[in-house]
Amino acid sequence: MNAPYQPSASLSAKISRKLLPMRARRDIRVSLKRPIVSFTFDDFPRSALYEGADMLAKHNWLATFYVAAGLAGVHNHHGHSFTDADLLYLQTKGHEIAGHTYSHLDCGQGGEHQVLAEIEQNKSALREMGVKKPIEHFAWPYGTTNIANKTALQSHFKTMRGVTPGVNRGRTDLNCLKSTPLYSGAKLSRATDLIEGLEKRPGWLILFTHDVRGNPSEWGVTTLEFLTIIDAVKTSGATVLPVGEALEMVEKQNG
Repeated sequence: MNAPYQPSASLSAKISRKLLPMRARRDIRVSLKRPIVSFTFDDFPRSALYEGADMLAKHNWLATFYVAAGLAGVHNHHGHSFTDADLLYLQTKGHEIAGHTYSHLDCGQGGEHQVLAEIEQNKSALREMGVKKPIEHFAWPYGTTNIANKTALQSHFKTMRGVTPGVNRGRTDLNCLKSTPLYSGAKLSRATDLIEGLEKRPGWLILFTHDVRGNPSEWGVTTLEFLTIIDAVKTSGATVLPVGEALEMVEKQNG
């Protein structure tokens, strides 16, 4: 198995990522009386569905799955990836199917035309796999992009999600929504702290992970840890919605 891809760690790449949240923005205002939490899964490994989503179902909660169609059927560091049948199962359960690039291309490295071609290839492949609803939301693979792609894609999706931790409150960029990782171990404390803070300062908290299993990858979470997060969200009193429905509620409350 090949080593997982890692985005560039060069100084110029780090500076670019630091400046990007201030550029090519598409702002809305997020002001809520009751917090919203969105559970999201990236790529997605089968455990995200048959462990993660099935655990959410016990509370009648739905999630958003950001799917890179080119990963269908592969086995990698996240475990076994989804199949066509898994997509249909997601659809029948009412979960939201959203987009990645087809091959999980790093949008911080890909040019505008290459990225747009991958977007269209992904949408076409998902339709061929039986996905019926339009793909209206997107997550940047690895959380990376550049100004050109951030600008180009905004006409293709209602939201685009990054991986910068935090709660979406006040002036919020739809081209790179904040989202907080659910990663196993000490890294989970940041998510727990943000959930606990929602009662005093309501906002829209987007959570994301990959595999949900007993021995998760570096970018996944154990089933017990995921259950702890679910319990914390329930205690917070937040409304749990997929990204698309959460956006509709935000827009309704903020005009």
